[in-house]
Amino acid sequence: MSGKSGSDTEIEHHLREALQHLSEARDADDLRKTNAVALEEVENTVSTVLREYEQDE
Repeated sequence: MSGKSGSDTEIEHHLREALQHLSEARDADDLRKTNAVALEEVENTVSTVLREYEQDE
């Protein structure tokens, strides 16, 4: 058993998918500058959560 429940795997998938969408929107310049800073903070937070999650495995 890997220690991951189906729910954890699904959450991880959704977080990674959200990061990908944020990155694509930023790269395409589809974000307003005022939103870009807030979204960068969200992206950093999600990335940190994923890293901590991976370390806990």
